[in-house]
Amino acid sequence: MAKRAAFGTVDRLPSGRYRARYVGPDGRRRSKVFGTAKADAWAWLATAQADLVRKAWRAPESGQRTVGAFAADYLARDELRESTRSLYAGLWRLHLAPQWEDVPVGDVTPAKVRTWHTAAAKRTGPTALAQAYRLLRGILGVAVADEVIAANPCRLRGASTPRATRPSRALTAAEAQTLADHVGRDRRTERYRALVLVLAFGGLRFGEATALRRSDVVDGGKLHVHRSVRYVGGRWLVGDPKTEAGRRTVSLPASVASALATHLERFVSDSPDALVFGTCAGTFLHSANFGQTFRRAVEAVGLPPVRPHELRHTGATLAAATGATTKELMRRLGHSSSAAALMYQHAADERDSEIARALDAMIGAASMVPSSE
Repeated sequence: MAKRAAFGTVDRLPSGRYRARYVGPDGRRRSKVFGTAKADAWAWLATAQADLVRKAWRAPESGQRTVGAFAADYLARDELRESTRSLYAGLWRLHLAPQWEDVPVGDVTPAKVRTWHTAAAKRTGPTALAQAYRLLRGILGVAVADEVIAANPCRLRGASTPRATRPSRALTAAEAQTLADHVGRDRRTERYRALVLVLAFGGLRFGEATALRRSDVVDGGKLHVHRSVRYVGGRWLVGDPKTEAGRRTVSLPASVASALATHLERFVSDSPDALVFGTCAGTFLHSANFGQTFRRAVEAVGLPPVRPHELRHTGATLAAATGATTKELMRRLGHSSSAAALMYQHAADERDSEIARALDAMIGAASMVPSSE
């Protein structure tokens, strides 16, 4: 015979196992069968009752919708750019689906996420792993928003940021110029000398620079940045810059603007739609091809290892060293948050000694003024 408590009931089945039952706030009866320990049944009821009191109760069956089903909805969102959708689809297929496709969201726990992440780190690069983790967190975030699960189980500290094999390195202005000059001395690569200068002193993203058309270069050495290009899934995708703030006009130093003018005259047709930094065939330049040219130049001039993306880091750091404010850096780099721009201002700390010397001069001048007393 069933024994009643303030919440739910527990009865013993002919098999000797115990069954707990209660009526949820939606009017439906929920039940679960346990082993021969009656305490397990009462504990389950107590947990359900506590969830009701805390307003954290979720219908058990709602958590049976799989991570794969939520992922399909997540990837189908209208607001995703085509390039982003392609990136996410690849991340899901390669790094997430094998583990999570058929797992009910209600069964995803922080421990299971941690186990997956540990295993994935052994076979996945740091950038792809961080991207895959962020995608999984976003997918499960929808389940939280839909009140299917109470909290997001993706709670690994630092997992959303790739661990670089070494810290980013900013070149000096002289090193950037040396690299560009070396690229310009080889007939096979001379057309990319101006690209190195624009990346290093303009701070553009590679996809922004390689999407530039002749009509985007205006008088006074300014570049109108309003599109970006990526090679995804075997095809070129041209779209908006990475952020809305990426739509901007970037002023180049006079020497770089002069080098760009020479580049346009020698390597770019007069058509307004001609790519500024395309291949000799007039097609988009692939980052992998440019990367090979760049690495060979780095080795040839005797610099420590430098990644092509560090040209943008160089442009940002050099701009910060001029005393540019955070707002000015955000605008020049196309950043939508101050946190991103502040990463580059650490280089301006090198100016601290100059500030100290200037203050010392002020103190010295003040000490030469006779006291009025």
